[in-house]
Amino acid sequence: ALARASRLRLLTALREGPQGARGLNERIEALLAGSARAGAGPRYFHGRLLLITENSYRHRLFNGDIGICLRDDSGAVMAWFAGETAGQPRAFHPAALPAHESAFAMTVHKAQGSEFDAVWLQLPRRDTRVLSRELIYTGMTRARQSLHLLGSEDVLTAALGRHASRLSGLAARLGLPAPTSPPADELPPTQGDLF
Repeated sequence: ALARASRLRLLTALREGPQGARGLNERIEALLAGSARAGAGPRYFHGRLLLITENSYRHRLFNGDIGICLRDDSGAVMAWFAGETAGQPRAFHPAALPAHESAFAMTVHKAQGSEFDAVWLQLPRRDTRVLSRELIYTGMTRARQSLHLLGSEDVLTAALGRHASRLSGLAARLGLPAPTSPPADELPPTQGDLF
């Protein structure tokens, strides 16, 4: 079940909003509520995917670990995660887990470092400054075999025309002059350029 759960993932650029990870997870879980949630409690149900968001050395669960809620032999819903030995998953009572959230849909940011056989990349309905060619590239490269892009051509074109810029303010905090660089159209192409 854990291997099957890692085959496909819905990725999104945003955390909030109708096309954000939180909203998509809520809608997916509502669709599953009729059958899978019956008798399993309001929050944890057979088939729910979980993403650990906080390291727990005690449990040997770490930020980014993905698990699945399944019923054990007694019928109790437990959260199952990969074990240290292949084929030996570990079960936890959901109340014992460190911070976690649903993982049917994830942000591209949280999916960094992960790969899935198939990725569905959901773009927002309207352009937003979060979208960039780097974000699109990162989302695309999470797919091992197939990629399905959900969004308008206008939003995709706007995203591909924008480079991510990092404005951390670190230079100012260190009392250094702000870095300057020539306009992007004057720079030679680099391996990091997408298209």
